[in-house]
Amino acid sequence: MEMYNVADVKDVKEALSKEVLSNPIVLRREEVREDIPRDEIIKSCEELVKMPIPEAKYSYFREFYITGNRTHYEAPHRSKRSNMYLLAIGTFLTGREDFLLRLQDYIWDICNEITWCYPAHLPEELNYDEPYIDLFASMTAEQLGEILDLLGDRLDRNVRERVKYELKRRIFIPFYENPDRYWWANAYWSNWCAVCTGAIGASAIAGRAEEPYLSKIIFDVTQRLNRYLDYFDDEGGWVEGIGYWNFGLTHLTRFADSLYRITEGRINIFEHPKLQVTGQFPVYCYLPPDRYANFGDCPPWGLKLNRDLVMLLAKYTTGGRKLKWLASQVEMRELENFRCLRQDVDELEVPGDTSIHFRGIDWVITRRNWEDRLGPILAVKAGNNGEPHNQLDVGHFIFHVYGQSFLHDLGSGLYTRQYFREGRYKNPFCNAEGHSLIFIDGESEGIGKEFEGKIISFDRGEDRDRILLDLTRAYPQEKVEKITRTLEFLKDRRDGGLILEDDVLLKGEGKIESRIQINGSLERVGDKNFIVRGRYGNLFIEIKEPAGAVVEIGELKNLEFHDGSVKDFNFLRIITSGKEARFYIVFTPFRERDEIR
Repeated sequence: MEMYNVADVKDVKEALSKEVLSNPIVLRREEVREDIPRDEIIKSCEELVKMPIPEAKYSYFREFYITGNRTHYEAPHRSKRSNMYLLAIGTFLTGREDFLLRLQDYIWDICNEITWCYPAHLPEELNYDEPYIDLFASMTAEQLGEILDLLGDRLDRNVRERVKYELKRRIFIPFYENPDRYWWANAYWSNWCAVCTGAIGASAIAGRAEEPYLSKIIFDVTQRLNRYLDYFDDEGGWVEGIGYWNFGLTHLTRFADSLYRITEGRINIFEHPKLQVTGQFPVYCYLPPDRYANFGDCPPWGLKLNRDLVMLLAKYTTGGRKLKWLASQVEMRELENFRCLRQDVDELEVPGDTSIHFRGIDWVITRRNWEDRLGPILAVKAGNNGEPHNQLDVGHFIFHVYGQSFLHDLGSGLYTRQYFREGRYKNPFCNAEGHSLIFIDGESEGIGKEFEGKIISFDRGEDRDRILLDLTRAYPQEKVEKITRTLEFLKDRRDGGLILEDDVLLKGEGKIESRIQINGSLERVGDKNFIVRGRYGNLFIEIKEPAGAVVEIGELKNLEFHDGSVKDFNFLRIITSGKEARFYIVFTPFRERDEIR
């Protein structure tokens, strides 16, 4: 009997196949696909053989607590692991002794690290008796376990036994004895739960954790991942956004795949109803040619889905076939995992409906069609201001056309100590300053789960879609009587369009402002008219109401993005005063100037 959850450890023991456990689990020789970039892999491995192993020095480790900088320690920490895994792939494909020797150097070096965690996830004063486990300790264990699975008999005995010792000491015993000691083990609303438990489970299977560790770890991980999946929207949406959707599900599906194999399908987490449909989430978030609706801490560019995640969802789930269509449109992250070497699933499904309301997270995404890669797309969110990786963005929206988000979301800033602590809401990436929102007397939405908005209605039509939001409760109630936002997505024009209506009623007199975030070269062409110029087209902005509004151009300077780049962006401030106000703004995409006359 197939099941996607288990009642107790006994279920796990009965489902395990000893015959399967005696053979490679993650990848079998007969599964390797023909189109692997072998020459590129070999060339990269030859370079790694000559290069020194990246060094994550103590001074870099300590820097996080002194300046808040995370990059100097985390960059070599990540490089060390990605280099190790690439050498493992090269060794598997070629059998070359020089690749194997360098791989063992990397493994030995990583086993010598005092901790596999990032300093950002540790106390400033370490307790060396405490078995710390974070995202990156779990992922390190996953990698080492899977290297044992494929190359264990090739590794020197000293290296092989050292890996087993470190996995057992650092990961298996602490998680087996008391998983609840780790906050993330019950944080079903966070990617941490999926990454840590999924990676630990995958490591225990691939690394052949001995009993009683193996069965209990599998049981605990399966239970927690099912609860994590319960937190998904019924349509498959994830509140942390597409970046953390990719991160969490990558490690969940790696575990689920290994579990399916060692139980010969008797335990199949892929049968969870929400995992079956979640493949459509990134499909609807897709903004051609290579971006996604990036609400929350999600980068505005550079995000790539992991090949093995796409492959596994396409193989095991119905929603995964739509995801396979998306994979035909974009580049994926290759060679992140041995599973990326497997033969892929050919079957794909072209998306049908052009719009969706992810009700559980309260996002709406709509587009004119799927065929025109330069066509218009609108994404809008409600939700609340106490979400994981929260930003003050209830009612914020993205308008994307000509392959560019002219009205954009900044996404994620550079991760530092301050970014996730007391300085978070002083940062325009996370506070209201960096979003297209309403401001009252210079202030905007409140911080906390109680500050929320609702998508009241989403009406779809042949010529236009209409989205109505009630944003009243997102603001401090001492000033606000009622705030609604209406977005009309126009589909009957050549390149679409958007109408924004904001209606504000205060309890007393005040300064009322609607702010619009701009991505592109902004040019003023009248008192209340603007053009945003893009690479393949432009956007005309016509501010029709309020009649007596003052319109100013603001600038967000020296924004440090998640990838380390620094950029400046403009925004519009439409300002009026009184007890109530109505804003009516029309956005018209155009290629030639005479189209907007």
